[in-house]
Order: sequence, then structure tokens, then C-alpha cells
Amino acid sequence: MAEPNSTHSIVVTSIEQNVWDDIREHTALSLNRLHIEQLIEPTFFLLHQLVTNLVSAMHQNVFKQIVQVDFGFGGINSETDLNALFNCELAEHGDKNIANFCEVNNFHILLSFHDIEDAFVSISAPSFCSDAFLLSNKMIQTLGYQFQEQKIFEGSNNFSGKLVKNEVLQQAVVSPTLMTLQNELNSTQAIFSKLSYSVVCFSSIGTIQAISPSILAQLNLEESNASIEIFARSISIHFYNDVIWGMALQEPDGKFENYRVRIKMHKNTEKSVLFNVSGFSDNNSIIHTLWQKITLDGGNIDNLSEGGILNEARVHNITRNYVPQLVEKKAREVVRLGSNLLSNEECNIAVLFCDIVDFTSFVEQNENEESIIHILNSVLRRVSFSVKKYGGYIDKFMGDCIMVLFRSPHDAVIAALDMQKHSYDINLLRQRAEQPKLQLRIGIHWGKVIIGNVGTPERLDWTTIGDVVNTASRIEKCCQPDGVLISERMREAIELAEKMDFKYGDTFYINVKGKQEKLAVCYAYSID
Repeated sequence: MAEPNSTHSIVVTSIEQNVWDDIREHTALSLNRLHIEQLIEPTFFLLHQLVTNLVSAMHQNVFKQIVQVDFGFGGINSETDLNALFNCELAEHGDKNIANFCEVNNFHILLSFHDIEDAFVSISAPSFCSDAFLLSNKMIQTLGYQFQEQKIFEGSNNFSGKLVKNEVLQQAVVSPTLMTLQNELNSTQAIFSKLSYSVVCFSSIGTIQAISPSILAQLNLEESNASIEIFARSISIHFYNDVIWGMALQEPDGKFENYRVRIKMHKNTEKSVLFNVSGFSDNNSIIHTLWQKITLDGGNIDNLSEGGILNEARVHNITRNYVPQLVEKKAREVVRLGSNLLSNEECNIAVLFCDIVDFTSFVEQNENEESIIHILNSVLRRVSFSVKKYGGYIDKFMGDCIMVLFRSPHDAVIAALDMQKHSYDINLLRQRAEQPKLQLRIGIHWGKVIIGNVGTPERLDWTTIGDVVNTASRIEKCCQPDGVLISERMREAIELAEKMDFKYGDTFYINVKGKQEKLAVCYAYSID
């Protein structure tokens, strides 16, 4: 627990820093103190957007200074040209170079969480970032907070303020009520008009019987029979197959939901509008369809295909097991926070490599006697169980080797010892069946890594890179069968933060490829 009247500060110079867990934890503590713990999720969302906007504004201004002053490109005054250079820098190097410049020149965003008064966080940033605060004003007010600008000492180049609980604006919790039929109809009518819904009625053979003028306007078409014909020809044949003619095979009052249809814009074939369509067939076989335009930013509209969302869900269920667990978890978090890209992340992490000893020779000697894939999956399934049990994330499978990430160094070792326990159980069964042993060797290292995008836009991996990964792999290669070999740095990290519920062997040194100095390591053992 923090001391009374204490302050916890978080310094941010890059959005790739692993600061979000820390921000969430102290936001929760502050809101609990203020008795508004129900606002944790929207408040964390607010801080995420605010910090991201502030860092972006800081980096753009710092980059402008670097280009115009330090590099002598004073002639570049166009914001468009500067933004193009800035985006190229981010695409080539991420924000690391700019963040390093910020650290050296004391440019940073400072969050300070207090234990006193109605303020739950103070935020300080370079004065040229002050406009970024305005982007979050609406949400600040909506959540019942108030941003109070603080006085800065004369000569300071910073802008500072604090978010405080506003008792007047803080909304009271209201119990939900059931709507009357009339209120429901009124809301439906308002939604229909506000969200640009349109209606199209088809006969059972696919001809258009009636159509809302609004959908023609969205496609830059005039209100005419010729425009209706253009619209009908623009609809994909898949829609007619799956929905219109498919409905004729169903019972009366059949319905469908969430079918996506792409329509080319009239006189501009490079642009298209993606609609979400739902509907039903009445007793006269007229198919009433409701069309809603899907609006997306930039070129991402092409990433959504036509067809039923149910089919997309089925595809997702097939492919999700091929996606690394950390990628799916991070993607869900990114979407929840209002973004659509996985950004690079710098953090301390435990990297574990687990390999089946001499598996290549085993395959050559036994490929005609046992199902190699079955055996391999049997072992890896047990290993994966230990990973999940202790909060790890499988980064990738590499044949008979698995690479795993753990936020906690202690949990990484406990998981590794659990893997070896499973291996022992498997080999007892194999021994009774007079089959050869399948032993594991495990190596673990701890340190700072970058988890980021590697590859091309057509095929990306969001994976862990850095010296820690290479070193962990080398440690695993030096491990004895049935052993768990960890680095001295790993041991020190555990002893600083965690209780000991396993034991260590003596420290010794190994030669690691690519390093001049020998690496200190030791074996970890279960207490029992």
C-alpha cells in the first residue's frame, strides 16, 4: 500500500513503453479512494487516449525541431511535407529515435497519482502539447471530471493540470426501466433517421419492388428508374444466391441478419460502400431488407469482405488456433481502446524455450512404428497446459521446440518445472509400453525485449525480438535432458520480487555464441 499523501509518478516518452498496466493499477486505486470505482474502464480509456495524443503531439513537435534546426532543413515549412517525413520515420524506425531525443532533452509526459483531495491524477506535458488536451474535453466532461489547469513556475516550458471529481457533474446511478411499445417505436424511428438506414424490397425472383431514395443518394445516384437498375446490377450475385433465391427455399417469414454487401460508387469505380443487410420474407414472398452503410477510416474498408458474418465467424474459429495467443489478447485490447493497429511494445519479460531432446533422430528411427505427429502433439499439449496454467503466452511452435513468454519470471520457472513433471509422467507410460524416452530441456532468460511487427503488410508476425530471445535459446541448447536451466539475471529478478517455492543449484558459466563473456546460469529444481 502507498503511504498516506504519497504520489506515484509515471514518466512517458514513447507509446511503445509498457506503462499501461501501471496506469490501470493506479487509476483503479485512485477511483476506489474517490468511491467511483465503476468508472475504471472508461477512465482508463480516457487516459489511454489522452496520453497517446500527448505523446503524438510531443513527437511531432520534437521531430519538427530536429528536422528544421538540428538537421538544418529550415526550408521545410509545409505541414504536409513534415507529416510525410514524420510518418516515414515512424514506418522505418518506430518512435524509438524520437523517444531517445525526448529523454536526452527532458521532454516527457508525467502522470502523478495522488492519495489526497478530489484529484486522482495530475498530468504535465511540454507546453506545445497543450492543444492535445482539448481532444479529450468532451469525454472528460461526460465522465463527470473537470480538468483544472495548474500554475507553472515562471520560465517553465511545461503545461500542467489535474483531473478532479466534479460532484455537480458526476452522474448518479439510475435503475433501468422497461420501455413502453410507443417509446420503443419512437426510439426506432429516431435510430432509423439518424443512422442512415434504407429499405429495399425484393420479389422472390430478385427484382426490386421498392427502394428508399436515401440509399441512391449514398451512392451518388439520382432518384430515377435508371438509377434503380444501376443499383440492382451493382449487387453481387452472391447476395442473390445466398439471400434472395435462398429465401425462396425457406418457410414463409424466414429471416436473415448481418449480411455484408459491397456496392461500387456511381461514376467512381475505385470507391465502394459496404452495407450491412438484414431482412425477412413475408407471406407474399416479398423480401424486406434493411441496409445500413458501414463507415470505416482510410483504406481499411477493403479488409471487410462480403457475405454473412456467420461465415466469417466460422473462418475465425478455424484460424484462431493458428494465431499466437498474445497477438489475439493484444488485438482485443487495442480494439477496446479505440485503435486498429498493434504497436511495438518495450518491456521486461521471461523468454522460455522448451525442446524435445534428439527428436530428429527419434523421428528417423521410429517414423514407421508410431504416429510422429500424434506423439509430438501429445508432448506439446502437456507443455501448453503448463503454459496456460501459469499465465504464459505461446509465441510460436518451431517443430519440436516451443517459445513461450511470461510477464512474471517466477511463473516462468514454476511452469517449466510443471512441464518436466508432465514429461516424467509421459515417460513412465512410454517405459511400460517399452517405448523410448522423450525428454525435455528448458532454458529461460529474463530482460528487456521489443514485442513488435516483423515482416511485410502481406504477412506480419507480432513477435518478440532482442538479445534476450537469442540468449534464452542458447541457454536451452546448453541444458541437460530433464533440466530447467535459468540465467543468473533471471534468478536475481525472482529473488527481488517473489517468494521462493523452488530451489536452485550452484551457479556455473557457459559459453554463449555471439558473446565474449561467459554467461552465469544455474539449474532450478522442485522442492518436492
